Amino acid sequence: MLSSKLNPITVEEERHLTKKYLFNMIGQLTAGRKEVKISFVTDNAPIQAKNDFFESIKNEKNICLFDTVQPNPRVSDIMKMFNDRSFKNSEIVIGIGGGSVLDSAKALAMLATNGGSLEQYLSNTPERKITKKNLPLILIPTTAGTGSEVTKVGVYTSESGRKYTLGSPLMHAHKAILIQDFILHAPSPLVASTGLDALDHALESIWNKNANEETLELSRQATIEVLENLKNMYDHCNQIRNGKPVNEDDYSACKNMLHASCKAGMAFNLTGTAAGHSLSFVLSETWHVPHGTACAFTLNGVYKLAIENPKTRKNLALISSHFHKGEKDEKKLVALLQEDISNLYTYLKQPKTFKDLGIDMTVDKIDDNFERSFDDPKMHNQLPVATKMNIYPILEELC
Repeated sequence: MLSSKLNPITVEEERHLTKKYLFNMIGQLTAGRKEVKISFVTDNAPIQAKNDFFESIKNEKNICLFDTVQPNPRVSDIMKMFNDRSFKNSEIVIGIGGGSVLDSAKALAMLATNGGSLEQYLSNTPERKITKKNLPLILIPTTAGTGSEVTKVGVYTSESGRKYTLGSPLMHAHKAILIQDFILHAPSPLVASTGLDALDHALESIWNKNANEETLELSRQATIEVLENLKNMYDHCNQIRNGKPVNEDDYSACKNMLHASCKAGMAFNLTGTAAGHSLSFVLSETWHVPHGTACAFTLNGVYKLAIENPKTRKNLALISSHFHKGEKDEKKLVALLQEDISNLYTYLKQPKTFKDLGIDMTVDKIDDNFERSFDDPKMHNQLPVATKMNIYPILEELC
């Protein structure tokens, strides 16, 4: 797992990332053995740097590629990969992609040593528990948002359609590598959605019963860095996709967002997430709302609830003081930060009502749809304590 002091490789090194660099990383995990069977896990996203890398290794021996990962990875799809004959006897798993890819790679590496079906590890009362360390695992994100490369958890859609978080220290990657080239050409809607996921991770680690001084420091840093860099990355990636040559500012924006996402991942890896993520699972399960957008959808309302907690107010005011120097009043600082976040949502063209999401939701339907979110352990991390009495009004305002 990466330490909180990130030491990124240089832009020049990233521009010339090669097969040799990654295989050196592999050598560290396999004691330099040459004949090692490697399974790569990815998706079909058109990322030039990633595609160039896979083109460069296609003729290598002992390599198999699984490139059909879909958003909100399903148990059935992961088990299809796991049971594929080409995966058998894999000695190292490498995930290159967004959160769904990295989570799928985690599941494969875990199942290879623990056995059974992924379905058996899910639910609040699973049939099986993780008892053995996963296969050597390298994770390389192609989005700046999930932080999955440094967390012990994965999110999986069960056979029933419910999404579950599966977590164990034995699922940690052995190495996480941040590569700016892999996120430079991301489409702007994806940049917005995943970037807001990172913001939500950071904030949910603040208004969290499991927060401590280490996680709060990481969360404050991550929140500041997202607010400073997400808009720039959104603009730069949009311009690059429209033909603008890549320059140092583009790399800087992407690098900073990768670091922010990673720090937020380190924080919620220790605290877990909270109410916003519990509600987001319902949106994704029922209406297939992209994860980051689903998390961001209720953040404004959860923010209003969270500031009832004095410790949360203090930490949010500290963040706000970074942007509003000279302001000393805690209440004003907290309100200004909420305004900053709201303005960012507007700039990123995020949905603000159920209607914007294409969902026909009325007040009388809320309990039928969202009651199950209170069975999610993440909901119980929320400060103040989350109840239907204080959560449902958040949803009612979005109707």
